[in-house]
Amino acid sequence: MSVDNLGFLNEISPMFRPYIQSIFQDLKLGLCKAKVDLERIGGNSSGAESQFRLVLPYCSKKLKWDVIFDTSTPWFAPDFRFDDDSFLSSANEDYLTKSVPSLTNWDANNPKSLGDVLSELITLYKIHQVRKLHEDANSRASFEYSALMGNALTTEKDVEVWVGGHIVEFLIKLKVDVLRLPELYNDGTEQNPGIDTALLLVRYPNSTNAELILSPFLTKVLGKITLPMMHHSGVLMDYVPLVTEILNNKIYHLLNNDKLKRDLLAQLIVKFEGAILEHDASSAALLLQMNDFHWILQIDIGIKFPEKPPVLTLRSVYYSSKGKPKFKVLPNCPYTNFEGYIMQQVEIFKNECIGITQNQQIISIDN
Repeated sequence: MSVDNLGFLNEISPMFRPYIQSIFQDLKLGLCKAKVDLERIGGNSSGAESQFRLVLPYCSKKLKWDVIFDTSTPWFAPDFRFDDDSFLSSANEDYLTKSVPSLTNWDANNPKSLGDVLSELITLYKIHQVRKLHEDANSRASFEYSALMGNALTTEKDVEVWVGGHIVEFLIKLKVDVLRLPELYNDGTEQNPGIDTALLLVRYPNSTNAELILSPFLTKVLGKITLPMMHHSGVLMDYVPLVTEILNNKIYHLLNNDKLKRDLLAQLIVKFEGAILEHDASSAALLLQMNDFHWILQIDIGIKFPEKPPVLTLRSVYYSSKGKPKFKVLPNCPYTNFEGYIMQQVEIFKNECIGITQNQQIISIDN
């Protein structure tokens, strides 16, 4: 929660404050599962103790819905004012009772009551937008949506629709297999909400500018993804599976590379079992000796292995420069004759340490 929101929250009556605190802590709306934000109504503090504006994520938009409580009857459900005048404008009581039961059966003692109502209203808002889309049943966007719903990869809950004056937006959740990725990249999770999503944003009539929206975690893991051009003659029911396949192939490639990395480390650990100082999923440190010369071999394998070879670093146990152990980062090592290459480089490193030859400069950690 931002400092501004925290200050505004303190202005709201303690009777209604738990509802907002619960929303900030627990409620994540939309396919992007982004946090709900809070604003003053009209930008001033008048009536701030009982009314506020919630900013809700939907498609690429931010819906702004006003929530208005009555301090004289704080046990009553709040009133809502929507930024879309056509939303629920003609809804009757029976429809609301059936579609928004958390509002009809409002529980003033449950901090999650407001969040439950918002979730149900968002569901109705999605239905409302789809109905607006089909008001022009002959439009390209209406056809694309209907065809996409016939695709086994996509269901109604995987798509958010927004209809503007001359623009229609589709936000589509792609069925990407991310279940095994967290075990490969388990650092930096404090900046990731733990919901790993890949979304495709498509606008009509200019559908060629499709955008891929990845969660922070997937952005870190997959890097930059270049989408294929979606031509005017192309259709979403073909394009969505294509993009999904590209992402899943990328993930499969990463998983396969990780297996190769683990296999290489396992071979080294088995072969040099007595020399292992430490190791993890992507690195190992070995204490080795040759002709009474002891050194540490540090092996670091990056996420781009095997395209990018491991980084091998030799560190002397005895010799130092400027009070630090001497070390040498080796040139790209060949995958064939790995051990022979190491032994050759160690002999050169040894001679450099004891000063027999100075053909190659020893790098100091301070440099």
